Amino acid sequence: MSRIEQALEKAVKMREAQKTAQEGVPPEAAATIQDAGAADRVELPIFEAGDAMLDPARADRHLVALIDPHSVAAEQYKKLRARVLAATAKNQHNTIMVSSSNSGEGKSLTAVNLAVSLAQSIDHTVLLVDADLRNPSLHRYFGLEPSSGLSDYLQGDRDLSGLFIKTGFGKLVLLPAGNPSARPAELLSSGRMKTLVHELKLRYRDRYVIFDSTPLLVTADALSLGSYMDGILLVIQEGKTSEKAARQALALMKGWNVLGVVFNDVSPYLARIVPYHYYGYLRKAPGNDADKNNKGNGAEHV
Repeated sequence: MSRIEQALEKAVKMREAQKTAQEGVPPEAAATIQDAGAADRVELPIFEAGDAMLDPARADRHLVALIDPHSVAAEQYKKLRARVLAATAKNQHNTIMVSSSNSGEGKSLTAVNLAVSLAQSIDHTVLLVDADLRNPSLHRYFGLEPSSGLSDYLQGDRDLSGLFIKTGFGKLVLLPAGNPSARPAELLSSGRMKTLVHELKLRYRDRYVIFDSTPLLVTADALSLGSYMDGILLVIQEGKTSEKAARQALALMKGWNVLGVVFNDVSPYLARIVPYHYYGYLRKAPGNDADKNNKGNGAEHV
């Protein structure tokens, strides 16, 4: 095929992709693309690995996938990564929301460790989005204090391209939550947010976009965001999440593609995790003296 023919074929594919990106988008969202969002689409970065922009020494100790990649806990997140890849690759599902029933059950911890694990793999680049606009926390795992983020973009105060933080940890990019807003539910249910998710999905088909949301039973935010997602992970904490709360959360997700449930902070006698000495890892199971304060170091998944 000649270079001219290759260029023509590429142009046709680009037009088809643009047409597909507009299908199913409401008029107000389409207007956002054509007007206010046009520059953002052009300037969205190509997420590639680079030199580390952040100091690993500042990372939170619970970010085990990064600071202790051979630990028992990190292996559990790698297993979760494998299950997520198996459940999403066939249908090119790449937008995933992580949520929980109530607060304090480990959803943010799961989202950030899953994102790092995915980014450490050979084939995948990851955008981690803090969509918990009420109680953002993902930036703290990396020792950051960003001045703006997602909420500022949704309110039209900032261009999207200037909000991404290239971590350099594997192939991971962070979009922080940004400044507090008096109407987070309205921002996340807006056409601008729906368009953003649609745009990220179609433009970066080989990238995973992980969204950390608010708890399902606490606010309406996650209900708006979840309807845009390819898949949902529900985090429940052993000894804290009640069966009633878990059932209520699952009922709210009716009709969504629930990829599975992550059983977080599991006691050793439930997890049945033994030291990894057989494979050269001399690690204690979570819950022993060395790990008793390391919340989340027993994540299991179903």
